[in-house]
Amino acid sequence: MKRWFCVLAFVVCVVSAYSQKDSTFRKTGFNMGALPVVSYDSDFGFQYGALTNLYWYGDGSSYPKYKHSLYLEGSRFVSGSYILRAYYDAPDLIGKVRLTADLTCMHELNADFFGFNGREAIFNKEFEDEASDLYRSKFYYNYDQKMTRGMVNFRSAFSDKGRFFWLAGLNLLNMELGSMDRSKIDKEVPDVPSLYDEYVKWGVIDENEADGGFNAQLNVGVSFDSRDRESCPTKGMWTEVLLLYNPSITSSNDADYAKITVYHRQYFNLYAKRLTLAYRLGWQHKLWGKTPYYLLQNWNTTVLTGASSTGLGGARSVRGMRRNRVIADGEVMANVELRWKFVEFMLFKQRIALATNIFADGGMVTQEYDVNLDGVPESELERCFDLDGDKPHVSAGAGLKISYNDNFTFSVDYGKALNEQDGTQGFYVGMNYLF
Repeated sequence: MKRWFCVLAFVVCVVSAYSQKDSTFRKTGFNMGALPVVSYDSDFGFQYGALTNLYWYGDGSSYPKYKHSLYLEGSRFVSGSYILRAYYDAPDLIGKVRLTADLTCMHELNADFFGFNGREAIFNKEFEDEASDLYRSKFYYNYDQKMTRGMVNFRSAFSDKGRFFWLAGLNLLNMELGSMDRSKIDKEVPDVPSLYDEYVKWGVIDENEADGGFNAQLNVGVSFDSRDRESCPTKGMWTEVLLLYNPSITSSNDADYAKITVYHRQYFNLYAKRLTLAYRLGWQHKLWGKTPYYLLQNWNTTVLTGASSTGLGGARSVRGMRRNRVIADGEVMANVELRWKFVEFMLFKQRIALATNIFADGGMVTQEYDVNLDGVPESELERCFDLDGDKPHVSAGAGLKISYNDNFTFSVDYGKALNEQDGTQGFYVGMNYLF
């Protein structure tokens, strides 16, 4: 989804429970970072809300590693869409076992939907262009989506000082989907069927899955982590292999399937921990079963850096490409960034750093989702489908980062898609580096 954000204000507010006792910088006790933001999106309208991250460092002996972190987010668009999220991270809560937990409720009145298998589903920008003879609706590629998610994940090393870890977790997902209520956003838009509506009518989307459903998923895996720090790393690598199983007994759609997801991230310190080259590779593949269409967009992960972890396109994967432009049973993605910390200083006994990043993102389908086109009218087949297979999707851009005490990072990224089939550009304001 193409977003234009206008950030009117941000404030970094800190409370420290203990003073520093030597010249070596480290944080102790309780710290807080807060970010009130007002933004604007041409489809959603104005957004207002706040983000905050609470940290507990204890005696500071493990800084910049914290003992507890609680991230809270609440934002709402005047059109009615909203995000409510709480994310808790405790590296050593249960002995040496790390606990992360997430609770999110996210309602999008105009979530993006472009079909399946990347460029096999043609993106017709004329359908959204009021000046075009082919115009249907500026919301043709949107539908209503409400997600309620609960996640609990555990991680622990195989040995006391090892870098190899086991992972285990549980995901609870409830998705409610349906036709978009255009009157809540723009009453002047014609009430015509969206792509989602037509897919349901044609039978491309199974009637049993059209409205969404509830699924409980089991997650296990292993990882290797040699990063020098978790937030803003400058060297080392982080690799994960995850297996997700969605049993039919815990699915309201009787969905029984399994997927494997592999991530590899690596960081190279090019100069004095100020210039860093970083890249991420990701691969997801269905092992067996049938994935409900509304879960195709999800990339399995044990660490969430945003409210969602969805398919190729948008702030969390291929920046500049329309969000969820590519969803299928299997996908591959790649991100490369050059990060430069150009200013670092102390302000009111807090460490502030300014950095910039230039990046290139990409991805494509590696395993197609089985699509039934028998019910599609002949006149729509050529206009909406190209069955020659997917092709690489690529974007490039740059960003600005403001970090506080090496953990709380305010992020702005601008990306541009290199093919009009993927959209035009995207502007993203949020928290954290992409990886």
